[in-house]
Amino acid sequence: PPHTYRPPRPVPRRRRRGASPRRRVGRPPTPRPFPAQLRTSKDERNMKPTSLKEMQAAKGYVPFKCIYKHSDGREIDVNAGCYLSCEDIGIICSLFMVLWCILLALYVLLLKAALDTDEKDTALWIFFAFGVVFTLFIFGSVGMNRIEEALQEKYNPTEEA
Repeated sequence: PPHTYRPPRPVPRRRRRGASPRRRVGRPPTPRPFPAQLRTSKDERNMKPTSLKEMQAAKGYVPFKCIYKHSDGREIDVNAGCYLSCEDIGIICSLFMVLWCILLALYVLLLKAALDTDEKDTALWIFFAFGVVFTLFIFGSVGMNRIEEALQEKYNPTEEA
């Protein structure tokens, strides 16, 4: 009869390119061969390192080691700089030297200023005021960090498992 309701026909869905066809229940999926030229990452080496040594070996990074021969003939290597290269150790040592030289220059400047303004100790009071202002800046930045973290947690809550 012409007045009966017919549900609309389902529109066949077009399959996307590269999408696998629907699997039938009960059959295991057929494995597809993985093309060798297809890379899974942006790195041309196509590897996933599992340790720090593998990452360093992939980059060509050589840490500073002391190698010696054991009494039974084995070569034993001892890392001398916490897996740092000789260049890294040199950079860190030179930065520490620069830091201590600046500190020494500051103390010499403070001593010279204290000797020049011996009657009123003006230079010492100025350095004291700079120290107080510096300490206030540090406490202010730590306090603002706590406030920012609280606001971040309030407006962007994180779900913890």
